[in-house]
Amino acid sequence: MGIFFTDENNEQIEYEVIETTTLGGNTYLLVADDEDNARILKEEFSDGDSETASYTEELKDSEYDAVAAVFEELLGEYDILLQ
Repeated sequence: MGIFFTDENNEQIEYEVIETTTLGGNTYLLVADDEDNARILKEEFSDGDSETASYTEELKDSEYDAVAAVFEELLGEYDILLQ
């Protein structure tokens, strides 16, 4: 069973959450679509709304590398291809 996200075109995309982690005070999700393409999403909240999260794939290279390394360690033997 997956969770649904709405993209910038207001289309629903279903992802399976594989793992979550917190790094540097930020929460990250490792998700995969129905074709097993994995992505790292960063949880963000807008000013004044601490209950409704949005998720972005836009991470700095160093941030992406650090989070990807944590997910690789958490998942160990799983072979995941990050998009």
